[in-house]
Amino acid sequence: IGETSQNQLGTLIAMDAATVKGVIDRLKARGLVEVSKHEVDKRRLLVNLTAEGREAIERLIPLARAITEETLAPLTAKEAATFLRLLAKLA
Repeated sequence: IGETSQNQLGTLIAMDAATVKGVIDRLKARGLVEVSKHEVDKRRLLVNLTAEGREAIERLIPLARAITEETLAPLTAKEAATFLRLLAKLA
């Protein structure tokens, strides 16, 4: 994922502005993201992964996929698809 605005990121992950700001602040403190102002609209904050953030994503995505597979393992393929579709409706 490339650079995105703080507001767009909040929308993509279904998080309100105050909550996403706190998450971004914590990620920034850990050196995982950089925050900058938009060149034209200085009120707009842009968020971008650092090299360390990209490495963390590459390391953690396979773990997340394994956890998802383990969670869905008791379900049939059809049940898992239904479950994921219903979860998406809640977001």
